[in-house]
Amino acid sequence: MTTDAVSSAMILNVAEIGPVELTVEERGDGRPFFVLHGGAGPQSVAAFAQLLAKKGHNRVFTPIHPGFGGTPRPDGLNSVAGLAALYVGLLDDLELEDVTVIGNSVGGWITAEMALRDSPRISGIVLLDAVGIEVDGHPVADVSGLAVPEIQALSFHDPTP
Repeated sequence: MTTDAVSSAMILNVAEIGPVELTVEERGDGRPFFVLHGGAGPQSVAAFAQLLAKKGHNRVFTPIHPGFGGTPRPDGLNSVAGLAALYVGLLDDLELEDVTVIGNSVGGWITAEMALRDSPRISGIVLLDAVGIEVDGHPVADVSGLAVPEIQALSFHDPTP
């Protein structure tokens, strides 16, 4: 396989959600990597996925979260935990082993949730600018409508530098 993306559409059945239509891009061959995009959409990780596939013997999968890029999202798929269950099921369906999952932004949150599911298919995770991980007593901030200084104050221990 080349480092050019090949897009596939599939339907996975997820417990308590039902059938979910999913689009996945695949590049390269070799050791599997699973790259999950953030709120900026699938195009935000496309160049990184291309580079990762090109720079080594890597097989890179970049699913499009249902509801992004014009893809359908079933009503029952309404949580990050549901997305994590979907993607762990996809790893099983693709029969991938020794997978490193890389998540950016909300993709990092999904990645962390996948790790909590303790799938034997996942050998490591990388969180890039991860958001949203739920911790008791520390609610996830709604940044919509906040000014940049307010977002910086929530994003960094010391936003001054």
